[in-house]
Amino acid sequence: MEFIYKHKKELLVLIGVIILLILFPRRCSTQPPKEPKITIVRDTVWQTKVDTFKIQTTQYETVYVAKKSPTKVIRDTIIVKDTTEFIKAKVYRDTLRNDDIDLYSYNLVDGNLLDSKLTYKLKVPREITVTKTIEHPKTFRSGLYFFSEIGGNTQQFSNLSFGLQYNRKGNWFISYRINLNEINPISHNLGVGFRIFK
Repeated sequence: MEFIYKHKKELLVLIGVIILLILFPRRCSTQPPKEPKITIVRDTVWQTKVDTFKIQTTQYETVYVAKKSPTKVIRDTIIVKDTTEFIKAKVYRDTLRNDDIDLYSYNLVDGNLLDSKLTYKLKVPREITVTKTIEHPKTFRSGLYFFSEIGGNTQQFSNLSFGLQYNRKGNWFISYRINLNEINPISHNLGVGFRIFK
Protein backbone atom coordinates (compact mmCIF):
# COMPACT_ATOMS: atom_id res chain seq x y z
CA MET A 1 0.00 0.00 0.00
CA GLU A 2 2.90 2.30 0.67
CA PHE A 3 3.92 2.03 -2.99
CA ILE A 4 0.46 3.12 -4.14
CA TYR A 5 0.57 6.26 -1.98
CA LYS A 6 4.07 7.19 -3.17
CA HIS A 7 3.25 6.74 -6.86
CA LYS A 8 -0.36 7.84 -6.87
CA LYS A 9 0.14 10.45 -9.64
CA GLU A 10 2.00 8.02 -11.90
CA LEU A 11 -0.71 5.37 -11.46
CA LEU A 12 -3.46 7.89 -12.28
CA VAL A 13 -1.59 8.91 -15.44
CA LEU A 14 -1.17 5.23 -16.34
CA ILE A 15 -4.89 4.54 -15.85
CA GLY A 16 -5.75 7.62 -17.94
CA VAL A 17 -3.47 6.41 -20.77
CA ILE A 18 -5.14 2.97 -20.70
CA ILE A 19 -8.60 4.57 -20.88
CA LEU A 20 -7.51 6.76 -23.81
CA LEU A 21 -6.13 3.71 -25.62
CA ILE A 22 -9.44 1.96 -25.12
CA LEU A 23 -11.61 4.86 -26.32
CA PHE A 24 -9.40 6.36 -29.06
CA PRO A 25 -9.53 3.46 -31.58
CA ARG A 26 -13.34 3.41 -31.38
CA ARG A 27 -13.61 7.00 -32.56
CA CYS A 28 -10.90 6.67 -35.23
CA SER A 29 -12.02 3.40 -36.78
CA THR A 30 -13.83 4.11 -40.03
CA GLN A 31 -13.75 0.61 -41.49
CA PRO A 32 -17.08 -0.30 -43.04
CA PRO A 33 -18.53 -3.54 -41.72
CA LYS A 34 -17.63 -6.56 -43.83
CA GLU A 35 -20.45 -7.97 -45.92
CA PRO A 36 -21.29 -11.65 -45.51
CA LYS A 37 -20.38 -13.98 -48.37
CA ILE A 38 -23.54 -15.44 -49.94
CA THR A 39 -23.34 -18.62 -52.00
CA ILE A 40 -26.38 -19.93 -53.89
CA VAL A 41 -26.28 -23.49 -55.24
CA ARG A 42 -29.05 -24.76 -57.50
CA ASP A 43 -29.43 -28.47 -58.04
CA THR A 44 -31.82 -30.15 -60.46
CA VAL A 45 -33.33 -33.45 -59.42
CA TRP A 46 -34.09 -35.41 -62.58
CA GLN A 47 -36.95 -37.86 -62.38
CA THR A 48 -36.75 -41.04 -64.42
CA LYS A 49 -40.15 -42.47 -65.16
CA VAL A 50 -41.55 -45.11 -67.54
CA ASP A 51 -45.21 -44.83 -68.52
CA THR A 52 -47.48 -46.40 -71.15
CA PHE A 53 -49.85 -44.27 -73.21
CA LYS A 54 -52.82 -45.65 -75.13
CA ILE A 55 -53.50 -43.84 -78.40
CA GLN A 56 -57.14 -43.64 -79.44
CA THR A 57 -57.97 -45.26 -82.76
CA THR A 58 -61.73 -44.82 -82.97
CA GLN A 59 -62.17 -41.11 -83.75
CA TYR A 60 -60.80 -39.74 -86.99
CA GLU A 61 -61.25 -36.97 -89.54
CA THR A 62 -61.79 -37.76 -93.22
CA VAL A 63 -59.49 -35.80 -95.54
CA TYR A 64 -58.26 -35.99 -99.14
CA VAL A 65 -54.61 -36.51 -99.98
CA ALA A 66 -52.95 -35.81 -103.32
CA LYS A 67 -51.63 -39.00 -104.90
CA LYS A 68 -48.40 -37.31 -106.01
CA SER A 69 -47.77 -35.67 -102.60
CA PRO A 70 -49.13 -37.82 -99.76
CA THR A 71 -48.29 -35.21 -97.13
CA LYS A 72 -50.49 -32.57 -98.83
CA VAL A 73 -53.83 -32.79 -96.98
CA ILE A 74 -57.04 -31.11 -98.17
CA ARG A 75 -59.91 -30.90 -95.72
CA ASP A 76 -62.45 -29.08 -97.87
CA THR A 77 -64.20 -31.29 -100.43
CA ILE A 78 -65.14 -28.26 -102.57
CA ILE A 79 -61.50 -27.87 -103.62
CA VAL A 80 -61.36 -31.54 -104.71
CA LYS A 81 -62.79 -31.48 -108.25
CA ASP A 82 -60.93 -34.36 -109.80
CA THR A 83 -61.20 -37.38 -107.53
CA THR A 84 -58.71 -39.33 -109.62
CA GLU A 85 -55.90 -37.05 -108.39
CA PHE A 86 -56.84 -37.50 -104.71
CA ILE A 87 -57.43 -40.38 -102.38
CA LYS A 88 -59.60 -40.51 -99.28
CA ALA A 89 -57.67 -40.86 -95.98
CA LYS A 90 -58.23 -40.70 -92.25
CA VAL A 91 -56.40 -38.44 -89.78
CA TYR A 92 -56.08 -39.76 -86.24
CA ARG A 93 -55.08 -37.18 -83.62
CA ASP A 94 -54.58 -37.65 -79.92
CA THR A 95 -53.19 -35.68 -76.99
CA LEU A 96 -51.76 -37.62 -74.10
CA ARG A 97 -50.98 -35.84 -70.86
CA ASN A 98 -49.43 -36.67 -67.51
CA ASP A 99 -47.48 -34.69 -64.90
CA ASP A 100 -44.17 -34.98 -66.76
CA ILE A 101 -44.97 -34.68 -70.46
CA ASP A 102 -47.64 -33.82 -73.03
CA LEU A 103 -47.59 -35.97 -76.21
CA TYR A 104 -49.35 -35.01 -79.44
CA SER A 105 -49.78 -37.75 -82.05
CA TYR A 106 -50.77 -37.32 -85.68
CA ASN A 107 -51.31 -40.26 -88.06
CA LEU A 108 -52.53 -40.08 -91.67
CA VAL A 109 -53.84 -43.44 -92.90
CA ASP A 110 -55.50 -44.67 -96.09
CA GLY A 111 -55.02 -48.36 -95.36
CA ASN A 112 -51.31 -47.62 -95.33
CA LEU A 113 -49.57 -45.17 -93.05
CA LEU A 114 -48.97 -42.05 -95.16
CA ASP A 115 -47.67 -39.67 -92.50
CA SER A 116 -47.01 -39.82 -88.79
CA LYS A 117 -45.80 -37.20 -86.31
CA LEU A 118 -45.19 -37.34 -82.61
CA THR A 119 -44.50 -34.08 -80.79
CA TYR A 120 -44.09 -33.50 -77.10
CA LYS A 121 -43.90 -30.81 -74.44
CA LEU A 122 -41.56 -31.73 -71.60
CA LYS A 123 -42.48 -30.57 -68.09
CA VAL A 124 -39.55 -31.99 -66.11
CA PRO A 125 -37.53 -31.35 -64.04
CA ARG A 126 -40.21 -30.36 -61.58
CA GLU A 127 -38.01 -30.26 -58.52
CA ILE A 128 -35.16 -27.78 -58.28
CA THR A 129 -33.48 -27.41 -54.92
CA VAL A 130 -31.88 -24.11 -54.00
CA THR A 131 -29.34 -23.99 -51.19
CA LYS A 132 -28.39 -20.55 -49.92
CA THR A 133 -25.32 -20.38 -47.71
CA ILE A 134 -24.44 -17.19 -45.87
CA GLU A 135 -20.92 -17.04 -44.45
CA HIS A 136 -20.57 -14.18 -42.03
CA PRO A 137 -17.06 -12.78 -41.62
CA LYS A 138 -15.37 -13.44 -38.31
CA THR A 139 -16.14 -10.70 -35.86
CA PHE A 140 -14.16 -10.06 -32.73
CA ARG A 141 -15.67 -8.01 -29.95
CA SER A 142 -13.70 -5.76 -27.71
CA GLY A 143 -13.81 -6.60 -24.05
CA LEU A 144 -12.38 -5.85 -20.65
CA TYR A 145 -11.33 -8.97 -18.73
CA PHE A 146 -10.40 -9.58 -15.11
CA PHE A 147 -7.82 -12.32 -14.63
CA SER A 148 -5.70 -13.85 -11.89
CA GLU A 149 -2.48 -15.85 -11.79
CA ILE A 150 -1.04 -18.21 -9.28
CA GLY A 151 2.26 -20.03 -9.47
CA GLY A 152 5.82 -20.50 -8.41
CA ASN A 153 8.61 -23.01 -8.70
CA THR A 154 9.77 -26.03 -6.69
CA GLN A 155 11.44 -23.81 -4.08
CA GLN A 156 8.69 -21.35 -3.27
CA PHE A 157 5.25 -20.02 -4.07
CA SER A 158 6.10 -16.68 -5.65
CA ASN A 159 3.13 -15.45 -7.65
CA LEU A 160 -0.36 -14.46 -6.56
CA SER A 161 -1.57 -11.72 -8.86
CA PHE A 162 -4.70 -10.10 -10.24
CA GLY A 163 -5.10 -7.99 -13.31
CA LEU A 164 -7.21 -6.37 -15.99
CA GLN A 165 -6.87 -6.93 -19.71
CA TYR A 166 -8.51 -4.99 -22.51
CA ASN A 167 -8.78 -6.88 -25.80
CA ARG A 168 -9.51 -4.71 -28.89
CA LYS A 169 -11.54 -6.86 -31.34
CA GLY A 170 -8.96 -9.61 -31.32
CA ASN A 171 -6.29 -7.37 -32.93
CA TRP A 172 -4.33 -6.23 -29.88
CA PHE A 173 -4.55 -6.12 -26.09
CA ILE A 174 -3.18 -4.20 -23.17
CA SER A 175 -3.02 -5.52 -19.64
CA TYR A 176 -2.19 -4.45 -16.11
CA ARG A 177 -1.26 -6.99 -13.40
CA ILE A 178 -0.36 -6.59 -9.72
CA ASN A 179 1.51 -9.31 -7.80
CA LEU A 180 0.32 -9.46 -4.17
CA ASN A 181 2.64 -12.18 -2.86
CA GLU A 182 3.90 -11.42 0.67
CA ILE A 183 7.36 -12.97 0.11
CA ASN A 184 8.37 -10.50 -2.56
CA PRO A 185 7.47 -6.83 -2.57
CA ILE A 186 4.32 -5.93 -4.53
CA SER A 187 5.06 -5.57 -8.24
CA HIS A 188 3.10 -3.86 -11.01
CA ASN A 189 3.25 -5.14 -14.60
CA LEU A 190 1.99 -3.76 -17.93
CA GLY A 191 1.59 -5.90 -21.03
CA VAL A 192 0.85 -5.25 -24.69
CA GLY A 193 0.19 -7.83 -27.40
CA PHE A 194 -0.74 -8.00 -31.08
CA ARG A 195 -2.37 -10.74 -33.09
CA ILE A 196 0.10 -12.36 -35.49
CA PHE A 197 -2.16 -14.65 -37.58
CA LYS A 198 -5.68 -13.96 -38.84
